[in-house]
Amino acid sequence: MGTRQLESVVRERCRSGTVTIAEVSRLFDRLLATSDPVPSIYPFNHLFMALVRMKNITNYYPTVFSLFNRLTLNKHISPDGCTYSILINCCTRVDRVRLAFVLLGRFLKVRSGTEARLFNPLLKGLCKDNRIHEVAAIVLNKMPKLGCIPDLFSYNILMNGLCKIGQIDKAEELVDYMVSKGLQPDVVTYTTLIDGLCKKGLLDKATQMLQCMISKGLEPNIVTYNALMDMLCKKGEIEKAEELLDFMVSKGIQPDIVTYTTLIDGLCKKGLLDRANQMLQCMITKGLEPNVVTYNALMDVLCKKGEIEKAEELLDFMVSKGVQPGIVTYNIFIDRLCKKGLLDKANQMVQCMISKGLEPDVVTFNVLMDMLCKKGEIEKAEELLDFMVSKGVQPDIVTYNILIDGLCKKGLLDKAEQMLQCMISEGLEPDVITYSALRCTVQTRRN
Repeated sequence: MGTRQLESVVRERCRSGTVTIAEVSRLFDRLLATSDPVPSIYPFNHLFMALVRMKNITNYYPTVFSLFNRLTLNKHISPDGCTYSILINCCTRVDRVRLAFVLLGRFLKVRSGTEARLFNPLLKGLCKDNRIHEVAAIVLNKMPKLGCIPDLFSYNILMNGLCKIGQIDKAEELVDYMVSKGLQPDVVTYTTLIDGLCKKGLLDKATQMLQCMISKGLEPNIVTYNALMDMLCKKGEIEKAEELLDFMVSKGIQPDIVTYTTLIDGLCKKGLLDRANQMLQCMITKGLEPNVVTYNALMDVLCKKGEIEKAEELLDFMVSKGVQPGIVTYNIFIDRLCKKGLLDKANQMVQCMISKGLEPDVVTFNVLMDMLCKKGEIEKAEELLDFMVSKGVQPDIVTYNILIDGLCKKGLLDKAEQMLQCMISEGLEPDVITYSALRCTVQTRRN
């Protein structure tokens, strides 16, 4: 098989999406062994991309770098910007951001200029690690100094990061800045801002942004509508959310699992279980399979209504459909069992969860701790706190509030104040619930 024919085979196999790691390695070996003529870098890039796109890349990434190192030893084939971009993307996907920086530095040493696509995977990785200020420094300062002009994707990544940490004003300023640099916002830009505004509860501004987006000739996509729908449901405005669903469909955009799950959750939180079930049936008839979040919403409302047996039946049905329960699922049941005073059954549910390979989280421990405090078993609650910390689960403000309230109710005022100091030393600020519990302490001491 000639070089060009082999390159064509590599390209087609990689595009098929069915290539295996063993096949990638074989094709890589064949390409390296071909010398008349020497293959270009492009088929190698196809192979690297195929590896990085594999779901279990965490297991395969050493193979990616093993192949890359072999490629760099070849005197006739040089990795290009695309190669490095793929490898940097691989690094960020497996949480190896430091290695991504090393690769970027290595590329910059041998190339006088570079493209934004080389930085963008690194920017995404930094955002994933909540290193937003570093992203801003790279986009606004470092890239321009290196002669690399940030592209729309670079700005959108930074905008997403700013919205993620609640700095909506800076994200809006960034839009004006990128426009001044000759870049026009796209659907992703506006959707990112709309989602950020919705998460901050600024529904009116989000709606205005939607209108601005449409006036620019940009059509909102399913992600845009889902963000608005989520906000409406969180505000309890279910009717408006359903109207938005109808409007979305009239625009030719079909709802997805997120859309239906958002509406089902909103209906459940309003106690409208019948309508939630109707929405579930509508979802299924559309060929969309409910996921664990969908089922959790329904089980949560059943548990809150005291219909635990129905919730358990739904749990069994969910498992029969191949949907595995998660920590949130178990926490729903544990919380309700504790509130009904069924501590033994709640503990059985915890053991069931652990047997499934799921570790209790801070919510699980808080629920159990609250139950123990309400039963006056404060010593057991404190023991549970120590056990929780030994498992690497950090207490949150809810944990401390539960224990402070429990200690106050038992008259253990000195220990309650010690717990407050411990909470503050952990960098947690007391809230209204903390002060409410401690007010009882002050009043008790005065009496």
